[in-house]
Amino acid sequence: MSQQEKTLEHQGLSEFYEKKPKEDVIDIFKTVLESNQNDLKDEELAFILNTLEHYRDQPDFRKLWKIMENNFHTYKQIVEFINQHQDYTNLIKIYLDEKFNLITVVEILAQIDNLLETSPFIIKNRYFQKLAIQKTASAVGDSYDLFIAASMVKVFQVTNPDVDFSKIKEKMMVYTEIALLDKLKLRNVTLKDIDTYAHISTGNLIKEELKDNKIISKYKILKVLHELFYTPVVSVGVILQKLSPSNQEELREVLKNVLRSNISEDFFQHILAAFVDEKGSYHFPQLFAYLSKNADERLMLSFIKWTANNLQLDHHYHRALKAYLKSHPRSVWKNKTARKELGMIATSSFRKLVKEVESESANRVLKYSKKYGIQLISILLITLAVGSGLYFGYDLLTDKRDKESVSKPNKAVASEPDKNLNLDPFTEWISEEPFVFNVNGQQQKLTFGQANPTGGKSLVLTDSQNIKTPYELVIDSEVSPFDEKGVLKDSFSLYHTEYDFDDNGISRVVIMALSQTYESFIWVYSPISDNGSVSLRADLSLKGMSDAKLVDNTLKLLGEQGQSETYVYLNQQFVKQ
Repeated sequence: MSQQEKTLEHQGLSEFYEKKPKEDVIDIFKTVLESNQNDLKDEELAFILNTLEHYRDQPDFRKLWKIMENNFHTYKQIVEFINQHQDYTNLIKIYLDEKFNLITVVEILAQIDNLLETSPFIIKNRYFQKLAIQKTASAVGDSYDLFIAASMVKVFQVTNPDVDFSKIKEKMMVYTEIALLDKLKLRNVTLKDIDTYAHISTGNLIKEELKDNKIISKYKILKVLHELFYTPVVSVGVILQKLSPSNQEELREVLKNVLRSNISEDFFQHILAAFVDEKGSYHFPQLFAYLSKNADERLMLSFIKWTANNLQLDHHYHRALKAYLKSHPRSVWKNKTARKELGMIATSSFRKLVKEVESESANRVLKYSKKYGIQLISILLITLAVGSGLYFGYDLLTDKRDKESVSKPNKAVASEPDKNLNLDPFTEWISEEPFVFNVNGQQQKLTFGQANPTGGKSLVLTDSQNIKTPYELVIDSEVSPFDEKGVLKDSFSLYHTEYDFDDNGISRVVIMALSQTYESFIWVYSPISDNGSVSLRADLSLKGMSDAKLVDNTLKLLGEQGQSETYVYLNQQFVKQ
């Protein structure tokens, strides 16, 4: 089409549209299209395009386009002309934007199929290609179930056999995968999701093209997860080496979540991998706590036997297993058959461990016998013999304290802490000794337990003016390190430290109750000075499965579900990352 014909709108057609009734213009438009069995002449094509341009912002534009669609041959010629002349792209853009004004993946895929069935030549239009790819990916990212939505795109095929949709489909799948990874929360991934992802992944995501490290990380982690769970695995540790250290740490958290509802003997290597520490060993206390919460007794026993036969057991393993067998409310040691099976493990180091547990358990019973008399020891022995599930006041079926459990004397530290355990910067809190710290150069004292008139879980702050203020160590949890009378349980020790989270010269008071099985409770207080008097503001209280690590302006620990949790101190408050 010549430049002269392109400008007919300005050489007389404007006056034509103004003088002619709209209905007459539409009739002429329709006549021009229907009267041509062959290609439109240049002046006819110019009239069609200028008419569309004139009505582009009016409702009649849709009516005109519908008339074009009903005349296949001339419609094809017009669209192909638009494809080749970018000046008219806005005309088809209006039409396609309306066609793709959809929300769900199902609707968008159906629209693509319909357009290519009725107007197959539209596949050459770049704007159509762009919308098909972007709209589909966006709908996948907005879907309730990302994996189901992406699977729909994966199996989609156009019904028109004369249309080659393969190249667009390839790009559509790449952008669908990117949208899925962008919105995916790895902590929510299931075993089924991992397998589904492997089937929909293109394998074509390249870091240099994406320039999005988070998406690349998720991509790599999901690939490794699929290899771990759905291919023959000789060594989980070797496979993990394919990831960077930071990605390995993230994958371990995903493993804990995935395995929580899929624990089996097939995945014992995977369980170990989820608790690898920074030195290449394992966080055995957290591992046993995790398994005791998520595995039944049969699996727990199988895991212990498997580790005894397949690992080079070190003192960390022995110490953690012994603490679990002796002290955990759900310990398999309470089952006579399980004790017998553990005693049959052939390795000399394990036999030594079993004998130590037997000896120390017997000594514990003797200790309680001396302390509470023959009547209590008889009750305990009968309870263990009939397997009722009660263990020193615990209901093992519900993990709650029995209402008639034995009350223990008031003491802050009853368990024997591991002398090799590094709890820096925490200091063990002996109940008779006050925790002394300074606020604005004035000495403050915190006392606990026997040093308090009230005893139990009540702290007493004595400031420089000898004003005493009580504070309770409370936490939002069904379980507690204290018994009903506020006495610290025998299995817990108490620790304290000062720590300057924001490096402003003002230290916070951090208190931690930690059990032999690494069950922990943490409290953080900020000293507040007002007119010479000092009080404590409660900033944080947490329950976890490890001791607390204080690094820069963060507090880190394993949460109740076995996941690493980080709390950052910003603007005078803690924010969970």
